[in-house]
Amino acid sequence: MFAVILGIIAAIFLLIAVHPFATYPISLHLFAKRRDRRFADFAGPRPSCAICMSAYNEEDVIVAKVEQLIATAEKYGPATVHIYVDGSSDRTAELLEPYKDRADIVVSQERNGKTYGLNVLIERSQSDLLMFTDANVEGDEDTLTGLARPFQDPKIGCTTARLVYTNPGESATSFLGALYWRIEESIKQIESDTLGVVGVDGASFLVRRKLYHAAPADLIDDLYVTLNVLTSGATVIRVPEVVVRERSAVKAKEEFRRKMRIACQAMNVHRALAPALRKQSFLVRYGYVSHRLIKWLMPYCLLISALCLLAAIFVGFGWIAGCAVLAAGVLALFGGSKGVPGLSVLYSAVLSLTGVGMGVAQSLLGRQRYRTWEPAATIRNAQGAPMDARGGN
Repeated sequence: MFAVILGIIAAIFLLIAVHPFATYPISLHLFAKRRDRRFADFAGPRPSCAICMSAYNEEDVIVAKVEQLIATAEKYGPATVHIYVDGSSDRTAELLEPYKDRADIVVSQERNGKTYGLNVLIERSQSDLLMFTDANVEGDEDTLTGLARPFQDPKIGCTTARLVYTNPGESATSFLGALYWRIEESIKQIESDTLGVVGVDGASFLVRRKLYHAAPADLIDDLYVTLNVLTSGATVIRVPEVVVRERSAVKAKEEFRRKMRIACQAMNVHRALAPALRKQSFLVRYGYVSHRLIKWLMPYCLLISALCLLAAIFVGFGWIAGCAVLAAGVLALFGGSKGVPGLSVLYSAVLSLTGVGMGVAQSLLGRQRYRTWEPAATIRNAQGAPMDARGGN
């Protein structure tokens, strides 16, 4: 009987863990009202826009990125480009020098963090809209035009592009990262069609200036800013025809550190915005808890589920069966760490989940803020190999 109870507990926590990716999007499909999100081109003058980006050590990609942003601004019309260099130790600031006549370049001699830099740029600009992007993200000249079009509807407060990872075949880690993100993008589209996207990533998004709330320098800007747009009563939508691209981390340990940082930053934002989020409608609170909070707590749910299942096997089938299952799990992880095909995906998944769990713990214990960090080298270029200033081999 006790083994059955343990099995039921394991199943409950497993269902909670998969809810953000299974029952949550299904529930939105079934019960949330769908909205028509099609928008025509601007009939009159376009709203002005400031394109803002904070960069650290980005010498591999910065020239291609600034040229793309300038081309985007020129294609859109009333737009300006603003770049903050956050105390870089490479040639990022030097490579931006020739562009100072076409972009507002702010070079800091010390590291203050991405959010601090973006806040500096926003204070230096005057525009109706604010666009944010990352240096390693590739986009097209029409990116801003596509993101701005929905702002003809006064209810729209933020738009975000569809992000695609370009290197799923390089390693088990990049394959898993690309697969996870395809699922994430699908869920965001369902949210966009119903209640609105609950928090966006920083790859490429656009916000009404009047709805912009500057994030504290020790909090990550993208989640803080876009959740504030949502709590203001405005709608956050995904524009699927606007596609931006970036590389996924290739090395498992890089992804582990990245997941730990992101989870810690996300939980820090949660703690800061929890009072405002509690005042939202049931549907918004349901979306936030389902898509954000439970997802960050998923490693703990899976751990409890696994421990209960293992205990059920020990109780129900004896020590030999329990030890055999435990040994099989350990051997599978060991094989994955050594690159055994198939098992390497399992190893990468467990390491990523461990990173998320540790990041949440760091936040709850108040031990880390991640105001500054070192970007993963393999996200900028293949295997972290040196590249020239334009990002070529």
